[in-house]
Amino acid sequence: MCARRIDKPRYEIAGKLEKFNEADNVQARGELLPDSELWQAYYKNHPELESDGRAWLKLPGMGNVGPIADRLMLASMFSTVGLISKDENVDGAPSPEKVELMPERAAAKIKGFARHLGADLVGIGPLNQAWVYSHVGRAHYPDQTIGMEIKLPHKSAIVVAVHLNRDMLRCAPEMPSVIEIIKTYQRLAVIAVTLAQYIRLLGYPARAHDIMNYQVLLVPLAIDAGLGELGRNGVLINEKYGNAIKMAAVTTDMPLAHDKPVNIGVKEFCKQCRICGEHCPVGAIPIKQEPKVVRGVRKWKINDAACYRYWRTVGTDCGICLAVCPWSRPRYFPHNIIQWGVERSALFRNLAIKADTMLKRKRNPCPSWLEEQPKEWQTELRTGHPFRC
Repeated sequence: MCARRIDKPRYEIAGKLEKFNEADNVQARGELLPDSELWQAYYKNHPELESDGRAWLKLPGMGNVGPIADRLMLASMFSTVGLISKDENVDGAPSPEKVELMPERAAAKIKGFARHLGADLVGIGPLNQAWVYSHVGRAHYPDQTIGMEIKLPHKSAIVVAVHLNRDMLRCAPEMPSVIEIIKTYQRLAVIAVTLAQYIRLLGYPARAHDIMNYQVLLVPLAIDAGLGELGRNGVLINEKYGNAIKMAAVTTDMPLAHDKPVNIGVKEFCKQCRICGEHCPVGAIPIKQEPKVVRGVRKWKINDAACYRYWRTVGTDCGICLAVCPWSRPRYFPHNIIQWGVERSALFRNLAIKADTMLKRKRNPCPSWLEEQPKEWQTELRTGHPFRC
């Protein structure tokens, strides 16, 4: 199969595009120290949100549920990503001597190198300034002060993706799922930092953006770079891997040939399919609501506060919506035929969704090298619906 290339991305611009302040990211809010100067400053401007912030403080938090031996695996991976993602690694001065390459040849070299480093997907698109954060909201390192205006005058964005191990993902929302997700982010950090350093050695400015050092919104960048379309649950859906992927990016001024966006029928499919929303344990993914205009783009708006509260309750980043999405199924021959039809026919989409809702399977057990979650963890908050994958 090959995605159909189109001239314009399929998201709908329905107003003036507005930049997003990273401080408004729900995870950034969750990292504020209670009653600190930053806490007081943020909630002075957003008093209606402070009750959520205080409620989150009473919950265990990411990586704080389950056997200690497994929780420390997660801590070790976060620590490693933090070392890779330091400011001196993600950015730096380019070499004074430029290596001249034609844009098409430069793009081919970048893509080939990225795949050799371990990327499963690579796309190159324009850097729309609307997808650059307006201000820093998560200060992991001293020279990134919260509230600092972000200036990123690059012309192109290279988006790389790595697919998730579906067996681990189908343990969601238990620890194996988040261990797989953070391992993937670890790989992506290495790929993005290495690519950015390579481009700087070629003589061009370049900055890596990974889980601990973003300055951009990855999903719209990936759509512009032709890696997929926006799904109902607010993440990218790719033709080959569905939304069982994680991403990082490199922005640069190096002259690069851009990829065109794609049409794989996700917009129409997600309009009919509500499986991710039906399985969301806290109803954070809209089922009946129509798409809304958010900062100038019409899209389904998830309840990020409810989603994040669940993360902090179960101690993982959930992942149920990724595991149950029909697009994330393994690509065996029958699935390829079905997907070909889904991308092109409303009848195929309807039949595929009905067939998928009939397939009820149990969540995968934990791998033998991880511990099963304790019985007291088995509450209604674990999942409000039967798990299908």
